[in-house]
Amino acid sequence: MGAVTWLRERFGRTPVTESAPVVESLEAPTPAQVRRIGYEYGLPLNIQNTSSLTSATSERQQVLAQLHQAYMSCNWVSACVDLIARTVTAGGLQAVPENSPTGDGTAADTPQVARLRRLMRFCNAREDMVQLLRNVATDLLLFGDAYLEVVLLLGEPVALYTLDATTMTVVADQHGEVSGYIQDVDGVRTVKFGADQVIHISLDAPRGGLYGVSPAQKALLPVTAWLFTMATLKECFRRGDPPRVHVDLGHQQEADVQRWREQYRVFNLGPKAVGEPVITTMGGVIQVLDQRKVADYLDADRQLRDQIIASFGVPPAKLGIIETGNLGGGTGEAQDKTFRVNTIIPIANLILEKLNFHLLMQGFGITDWHLEFEEIDFRDSKVVEEIREKRLHNGAYTLNRWRAEIGEPPVDGGDDPIFMERTFVADWGSMQDMAKSFIIKNLGAQAQQPDQTPKDPNDLAPPSTGDGPQDPEDKPGLAKDATQGEPPEELWDDLYRRCLDEALAKL
Repeated sequence: MGAVTWLRERFGRTPVTESAPVVESLEAPTPAQVRRIGYEYGLPLNIQNTSSLTSATSERQQVLAQLHQAYMSCNWVSACVDLIARTVTAGGLQAVPENSPTGDGTAADTPQVARLRRLMRFCNAREDMVQLLRNVATDLLLFGDAYLEVVLLLGEPVALYTLDATTMTVVADQHGEVSGYIQDVDGVRTVKFGADQVIHISLDAPRGGLYGVSPAQKALLPVTAWLFTMATLKECFRRGDPPRVHVDLGHQQEADVQRWREQYRVFNLGPKAVGEPVITTMGGVIQVLDQRKVADYLDADRQLRDQIIASFGVPPAKLGIIETGNLGGGTGEAQDKTFRVNTIIPIANLILEKLNFHLLMQGFGITDWHLEFEEIDFRDSKVVEEIREKRLHNGAYTLNRWRAEIGEPPVDGGDDPIFMERTFVADWGSMQDMAKSFIIKNLGAQAQQPDQTPKDPNDLAPPSTGDGPQDPEDKPGLAKDATQGEPPEELWDDLYRRCLDEALAKL
């Protein structure tokens, strides 16, 4: 055997044989096995020094302070953030089994699930779970990051607390491996958390990194312009919206000019001075440079408002902005669907993924249950009832299921699905027999109709007369005896077969 053949057999592809059943490994990989070698964006080189890490986030803390001021000053930012946070948590948090043995979404609680439910009912002495998660959604939309402190007892979480996102710093190495968290409130009150003591939820960032980018930060420029626009409007209305004028007081002295300026502020500026004439003496001339621009300011306010709410993904109708003839706005139901698909569901899933991993899997060791927000039907009640009625008519719903959804007790016979039309009602169990009866009825009606197809005149026999030759069979007792009467009535089975053969022959 040559060297090439030996190498091919030694290192070549293994012959195809019947493989043994693959056993799925349930053991999670160790931290050493999943350690990355790439570098994370935004981390300083000397990451071993905690002070350098804290100083590197000083610029971020300034941005977070500006975002908090924007939330407190710009009503459109606060309206969008509050609306999304309330909508995400409107249904409340619930624990759902993965595979319910009864098929109705319920299963017996294990001791771990019972302790999880206790944590959901009482997360801390000051906040409930809905309020806690609403603060999480608010911090995500405003700062891009949210932090939850986990209090552990015997290795299981027993309490959850919200942490101020503006005072939190993530401690990690150059590769982004998180080793802990630091909270620095004022330089004096400082605390260090372990990696398992904090649940960190962050939004997407364009270049990655340890921190997320919030919609409020993306809208910071139009928010700043909106603040200046509103300040200009406030000043205009405070001064009574006066026109911008040029005044030529001739050759008056500086004292006279100063006295005229003070008199102009007293008598011609402010809401009470609207409509007061401007009076000059000693040959003074006034010329209006530009007219009032309140309408332009209000139009700029609307344009900036639309930019801000578009950054958060909130339709105008959800904020009470109703504009007639707004092209491209869609109906209220279409805007609600867009709002839920593009804004609410992504935020909710981001929060649930973190809670399911840190609380259920790592905290309680639960793998066959998951947390989810309860779904709320936002549709119009008339639309919901019309859909239920259609489902009842075509058999998708039974009567008792419909009654159960509206809170009514079941009735006898209400568990049988029916098919309802304008002319008849039938249950789906007898639908096959009814379909056969329809076929027989339609084919029988077709058979009773006279045949309208033209016939060959040569095939028609001449009418018999009394003088012509008589048919030999037309005698008493024979087949064509006229005295035998009408032929017997055709049975339904024979009629069905004959009509079916004639219909198939015409195809």
